[in-house]
Amino acid sequence: MKKRERFLAAIEGRAVDRPPVTAWVHFLSDHLSGEETAVLHAKFLRAYDWDVAKLMNDYRYPVPPGLELLDSAVALRRFKSLSLDERAFAEQLRAIESLRRELGPDWPILDTLFDPYQQVLRNVGFSQAGAIVMHREAALEMLDAVADTLCRYVAAARAAGADGFFLSINGAIREGFPRGASEAVFREFQRPFDLRLLAAAEGAVRVLHVHGVGLDLDRVLDYPCEAFSVSDRLQGNPTLAQLRERTGRCLMGGIDETRIQERTLPDVRAEIDDALAQAGRERFILAPGCTLPSFSPQRTLRHVRDYTQRI
Repeated sequence: MKKRERFLAAIEGRAVDRPPVTAWVHFLSDHLSGEETAVLHAKFLRAYDWDVAKLMNDYRYPVPPGLELLDSAVALRRFKSLSLDERAFAEQLRAIESLRRELGPDWPILDTLFDPYQQVLRNVGFSQAGAIVMHREAALEMLDAVADTLCRYVAAARAAGADGFFLSINGAIREGFPRGASEAVFREFQRPFDLRLLAAAEGAVRVLHVHGVGLDLDRVLDYPCEAFSVSDRLQGNPTLAQLRERTGRCLMGGIDETRIQERTLPDVRAEIDDALAQAGRERFILAPGCTLPSFSPQRTLRHVRDYTQRI
């Protein structure tokens, strides 16, 4: 099978010659042009011949000039619907276009998105989450503006050559865990805006990356998507076997992203074998549960790729 054929077969639950395998790292590329970012990705993808190009998005959502804290309703209302000419969007769109030209039509590209709630807090600071509840009306206006911008971005990214989206959400993280939220906060400030992005991406491949630990999958199992990505190896998170019992959609995971830099090669092989035993060969993409450390050993990554060629 060619890469696109193998990827779509896994997504759609058809027979594969082998499960697709991929991995990704951050390139700290928000200071670079989209073309330079694409070059870094292409080198990484070709070095390991990954089956899926997961394009990182390190261009942070624009924060209004001078805004440091969400300390008033006025501050929240400073977030407006933005033009896609803003550097953060324009450079990522150029990265998609450049990577598509470099890789050609057969290599599937997943662009990375973050939910609107997370887009704000990952740039202003997660310590500001309480302000969203405190200034409810202003927060909903802010999130509406961010969601509007991102929905228009999704259409542009598809036109630029993205086959789908890797949407990272924090909404399944329970209160009390890092970046977690109560059920009430999830229902009002996260879920409606997550669903808007997923609706905008309908027709593309939507990989829902259920980020974090302390997950309540019941919050998101009904989200419209083609695949679920979860850090299944992290303590307290559902295993691949448990995920397989709860959904018939494609699963993405199996590799512990937090330990790959310290594993022996036999350990890596055992983890891959275990992932396949849990998830099966179909409707499965072997991948880290989240981003790999940028210092992950080349030797280990090459072994992942070489071993998966034979499974």
